[in-house]
Amino acid sequence: MPELDRLVRRLRGLSPSGWRYADRAQTIRRLAADLVAIGGAGHELPAVPDYALADVIAVVGEDAYAADPLATEQLVAAAWGQLS
Repeated sequence: MPELDRLVRRLRGLSPSGWRYADRAQTIRRLAADLVAIGGAGHELPAVPDYALADVIAVVGEDAYAADPLATEQLVAAAWGQLS
C-alpha cells in the first residue's frame, strides 16, 4: 500500500521534537491501535518508544491491510490529514 509506505518513511524521518509536535506520537499510537484492531486476533500493540512507532505501523499496517484494505486505507489517510 503506497500511502502506508509513505507514512512509514515520513515517521522514520521524525526527530524527537518532531514526534512531540502537535501530538504526533498520540496520533500515531491511535492509528497503531486501530490497525491492530483490524488485524484481528493474536495482535497486540507493544509498548515502544515514539521513535519505534514507524516500525510498529509498518508491521501492523500490512497485517490490517491484508484483513481489510479499505478500512486500512481510510485510517492511514486520516492519520496523514492529522499530521499535515
